Amino acid sequence: MKNLPNILTVFRIVSIPLLVFAILSSAKNLNFFAVILFIAIAASDYLDGYFARKMKLESDFGRMLDPIADKFFIISVIICLMIKGNIANFSLIPAFVIVFREIFISGLREYYAASNSNSTIDVSYLGKMKTAVQMLSLFLILCSPIMPQLNISIMNIGLIILWIAMILSIVSGYQYFKRIFN
Repeated sequence: MKNLPNILTVFRIVSIPLLVFAILSSAKNLNFFAVILFIAIAASDYLDGYFARKMKLESDFGRMLDPIADKFFIISVIICLMIKGNIANFSLIPAFVIVFREIFISGLREYYAASNSNSTIDVSYLGKMKTAVQMLSLFLILCSPIMPQLNISIMNIGLIILWIAMILSIVSGYQYFKRIFN
């Protein structure tokens, strides 16, 4: 684990409990800190893959841990925003679909790995786009409380993008399912 990409992945996992605390806090300065930490965690997701490819430091450890860190990050933030009531009413539909998809795909990957020990399923371009759209949506929803003058607009845009993320989640989840069972 002595390489930068794996360190960044571990950073993401270790930072998530602090992010959860900051999101759930009612203190305004911690809400701002949550946005900054969210940006750092999201950036580390991009950077770990970039450095792994650029520096040829891809590892089995990183291939295993990176998707776990991604799912832990997205699911934790969605649940926090549901607890706070930022994601509520009809917006619970895409939130639950996204959480279900993330858990389902983890199970599919585990099943595939157990039955095909010599091969892995690489993340598709659509899967990467889905993650980016999820992060953009959650970022906007997180920003809305710290920008009172734009609160409703930012929140609504974030929730609309959450619905788009749900559609991408369903389509990319179907692609994974089809790759495994065809």
